[in-house]
Amino acid sequence: MRVVQVSAHFPPNFVSGGTLVPQRVARAVAAAGHESYVYAGHLDDALAPLTTWTDHDGDVSVRWVVTTPWTGWSDPRNSHNPAVEQDFRAWLHEVRPDVVHVHSLQTLGGSLVTAAREAGARVVVTMHDFWWFCARQFLVDRDMRPCSLVVDCGSCACEVDHDWLARRNAVLAPALEAAHLVLAPSASAARVLVANGVPAEKVEVDENGLTRPLPDAVGTPAGGAGRSLDGPVRFMFAGGQDPMKGIDVLLDAARRLGDRDGWLLDLYGVSGGVDGALGGRARTRPAYAPDELDAVLSEHDVLVLPSVMRESHSILTREALGAGLAVVCTDTLGPEEAVVHGENGLVVPAGDAEALAGAMVRFLDDREWASRTVGRGAIVPVRDFEDQARGLLATYERLHAAGSEPAADAAGTDRPRIERVAFVVGIQGAPLRYRAHLPAEALRLRGVETTVHHYRDPAARDAALGADAVVLYRVPATRQILDLVAEVRAHDATVPVLYDVDDLIFDPELRGQVDGLAGLGDAELELWWRGVARYRTTMEQADMFIGSTTELCRHATAVTGLPARQFANGVGTLLARASERALGRPRKGGPLRIGYFSGTTTHDADWASVEPAVLEVMHARPDVELWLGGHLKPTAALEAVAPRVRRLPFVPWHELPEVLRDVDVCLAPLTGNGRFNEAKSAIKWLEAALVETPVVASPTEPFREAVEQGRTGFLAAGHEDWVGALDALLDDVVLRRRVGSLARREALLRWSPHLQGQVYLDNLHAAAAIVRAEGPRSGSTWEPVFDDEPWSAADAFVEAYEVPARRSRVPAALRSNGLVRGAAAARRVYRRDGAAGLVRKVVRRAAKRRAS
Repeated sequence: MRVVQVSAHFPPNFVSGGTLVPQRVARAVAAAGHESYVYAGHLDDALAPLTTWTDHDGDVSVRWVVTTPWTGWSDPRNSHNPAVEQDFRAWLHEVRPDVVHVHSLQTLGGSLVTAAREAGARVVVTMHDFWWFCARQFLVDRDMRPCSLVVDCGSCACEVDHDWLARRNAVLAPALEAAHLVLAPSASAARVLVANGVPAEKVEVDENGLTRPLPDAVGTPAGGAGRSLDGPVRFMFAGGQDPMKGIDVLLDAARRLGDRDGWLLDLYGVSGGVDGALGGRARTRPAYAPDELDAVLSEHDVLVLPSVMRESHSILTREALGAGLAVVCTDTLGPEEAVVHGENGLVVPAGDAEALAGAMVRFLDDREWASRTVGRGAIVPVRDFEDQARGLLATYERLHAAGSEPAADAAGTDRPRIERVAFVVGIQGAPLRYRAHLPAEALRLRGVETTVHHYRDPAARDAALGADAVVLYRVPATRQILDLVAEVRAHDATVPVLYDVDDLIFDPELRGQVDGLAGLGDAELELWWRGVARYRTTMEQADMFIGSTTELCRHATAVTGLPARQFANGVGTLLARASERALGRPRKGGPLRIGYFSGTTTHDADWASVEPAVLEVMHARPDVELWLGGHLKPTAALEAVAPRVRRLPFVPWHELPEVLRDVDVCLAPLTGNGRFNEAKSAIKWLEAALVETPVVASPTEPFREAVEQGRTGFLAAGHEDWVGALDALLDDVVLRRRVGSLARREALLRWSPHLQGQVYLDNLHAAAAIVRAEGPRSGSTWEPVFDDEPWSAADAFVEAYEVPARRSRVPAALRSNGLVRGAAAARRVYRRDGAAGLVRKVVRRAAKRRAS
């Protein structure tokens, strides 16, 4: 084989962990008897840009191209460099490689991937960092704050501004599509790539291997085992002056240790004096040479890695563990895969000096635990480079054996195309956002054209007839909607019709078992249950059901026979960006706060189930406040702590992150009918997670699916569980910060818009396959219940998916329109009083009209 390594920088011109990997791989390829080539950028102000030459690194042929002018992250040619691409294409024509392995590409440009594929090579891309999505490479902004792990869910200005970043990434995306395989140095980095839209089927993990001697066995350090911690705890830092490595955060944390004795901190590669407030316990040291590492590690107990940059891997973490040190690292991906929190070190949120100080204090105050932790060594297997080289050679051979292009997937060629999707909706507010606007947004990220129309909008008909799939979300049956479904099928019998709902409101057999209807009068109750029958009628027309929870899907299939697929409520870009903005400021000062926020008037019983546990905690902690938001009627028992109870009004969804950010623990209790609770999604966890506020929740199935106990939240089944979880979180700032940080990560990496788009698209393909194989659904025994609601643009309103401006979003010409005012009033009632309150208002207005 002829194998090419492509790297923006390469030794000896530029030596770093990232450049040593392609060099070692190139040498391993040559040692295995293959022809090994390198195409590399060269930094030298004395040479003219684009100067090229070839020399050799042993049996490896290295083609150099001078790229000095384009190292700036904001330079357009850092990501797209036509001149380099032209040279690369000409060079590829001479070499004719079988495999091209692309490493870092800054200054060379992403189009080299396309050029390599068009040259007939199989193309592998290793993402040593996150340059393909983040111009600054490490998902950290100019203020040294970690950015959103999912770039589209953030608003980071990056090196210029967010719009510039979006345009840059839009140019790079087609180039990355040309890669046959994308490698990530760690499993956590791989999750980030997939959450940012890299197809999961292309991504594999290829962990960097160590070239140094490894411990004989996992858990047995190479040296330093059994060190005594009777004296000062010896911390070390080796990140140098680069602020991305967290030196400023570490110094802030060290200051927070105050006058405590019993610790020393060596700062390697850091120049200049150290703040005198540290009392001489911190000292700067020159950077050490590679052959000095063993001696340096042997002089210390704990390695501190306070990086704010996201690390795709960390060799130093593994080397330190192997030498018997404990490690305190930030939650920056790669280091966490070797550090098991609480066992061989601690993991704290990036950029959080308070949490980092708390972790360091634990080594000082809990010497028994610290003695077990120091010397624990590597708990997970550590790879050596020989194994990595063997794996890569096998990958090259596998790709080469597949030929210049893979054979077409027989199953894929027959897959129905889904290019246009029409959502027709019957409700406003948060349900509309989560069940229509968010999947529509996610599908657009996957290249699918989407529209969202109210069920009375005449334009819904044209949209449905022009779509490859039609989704009816919470649409009550009308004569017009039933006719529309029939017309869609007459127009194209292969177009699937799906019904989506996010609550158990389609089964009249559950009459008498629904929470929250006790306050309705007889007429209101009858109207509510007629609505249930109308939802069911529309649902019976569909080919597939899509539900937000497993229980909803089970029940839908049980009562209708419809095939059902789950689409969990996920992360939308607008709420994620609002949450990131809220995270940009510290929590408001003051006492610790427990928060509970109710979106409708139907959650009084839920609160009552947890109120005794909250009161017990508050009585034991006279400094703790309780924040109650939205619609809620607590019992008289709260009077005992009334001065510490703060009532907050219902706030719009785009303002909620600011409120959630200021509480320390958020509650999500559920009680009442188990079936209905199991059908409710885990939105309360999701929304709090996005601002890193830890949640204690009832252990219903959706919360069990979302929460990893003690890691991304707490599940509480009874009084003692609630008290215990609250006590644990209120007692331990490190635990609160860690649980909140991990919860945000899981929310983004499990339910990012890119991932959600693929899930929804898979559901649509499944529905289309059923319709193609079996034809449209027919033969329901359900007795239809529907009303006549003629098409009317004036009566059709879909709440926009946007963060509203402070001034009115309704054009002046429409503000006098009674229908627009009525729709706005209905939204206000729904937000304030919930569905039951809206029903009451509609019934009362109808009664007044009849009386007049």
